[in-house]
Amino acid sequence: MHELADKNKYVAFLFMKISPEYFALGREGIHEVSAGHAREMGKYTKQLTHIVCSGVDARYDQVTMVEADSLEEIHAAATDFRMGAKARYIEIVDIVVGMKAPPRGLAKRSST
Repeated sequence: MHELADKNKYVAFLFMKISPEYFALGREGIHEVSAGHAREMGKYTKQLTHIVCSGVDARYDQVTMVEADSLEEIHAAATDFRMGAKARYIEIVDIVVGMKAPPRGLAKRSST
């Protein structure tokens, strides 16, 4: 791994589409599916920072931001999500992965 990767987190944005069948489950059904999802994905709570956002485009119903120390952690979580309790109802349609840059004040600046 390169020097920057040793110091900075990886960030992934998962763009998701939710099927109408998910909402047809009603509050109790959604709660049941979500509880199973939380149990399955709980193993990643110490590795990942997870933020759920509303979609801002008609193509996406939900955008999830995940932060991790490695690409492998992001890949494992995304794979488990696609095979888990919500996989029948929520499809990951796009993923963008990047790396957080060092804080500007801490970045080495050249003197030229």
